[in-house]
Amino acid sequence: MTDKLEEYRQKVAGTNIDQRSLLSTDYFNTFNSIIMVLEILPDSPELLDEVEQWKFYNYTEHFKASGLDFADLAIAAYPYSPPELREAFERKANCMRIFLEDAVHMLRRLYDAGEIETFAKVAHIVASLFREMMEEGNAIVHGSSTSSQADIDKMF
Repeated sequence: MTDKLEEYRQKVAGTNIDQRSLLSTDYFNTFNSIIMVLEILPDSPELLDEVEQWKFYNYTEHFKASGLDFADLAIAAYPYSPPELREAFERKANCMRIFLEDAVHMLRRLYDAGEIETFAKVAHIVASLFREMMEEGNAIVHGSSTSSQADIDKMF
């Protein structure tokens, strides 16, 4: 495994894949579009339909669909990412998926109940927390696995 790790660290040099983690921040860049919609949701609640239609992709699914020139390398290097970073990365991505699914259900209930003021406040909090989670994910890509379970739990 160590030989493969070093082999892939050399292969990813000069790409958008971090040499230490063998992960790419491009994955978390895909969340930017949904964050932008979440950030305008308090003023445009009708965009909730767009948020509900957004689809989460795991790392491999994202790169298979991305068309990026380094996608195959990102997929091939992924299993050789240091386990503590890959596991932290996967936990973060899964937490983001669950968080957004739960938040969207809550926002839908508020919207359908006509509680637009509360909807706007919750949408603002959701956007802020989701952006923070994305930034933590990017930190993991760059080799920091410092997010604790307590940090993740406080999001819920």
